[in-house]
Amino acid sequence: MIFTKNQKGQSLLEYSMVAAVVSAAIIAMSIYVFRSVQATQQAIVAEFQK
Repeated sequence: MIFTKNQKGQSLLEYSMVAAVVSAAIIAMSIYVFRSVQATQQAIVAEFQK
């Protein structure tokens, strides 16, 4: 494929936008995973304290 300067810039911008969306999704998911792990740990501690 032969790209002109505008198409190269547009492709780079599209790739960076996709990377930003994927990064934001991973960060958002990590918050919920962290909360889930904490809840599981608390449930285990509560079970041993009985």
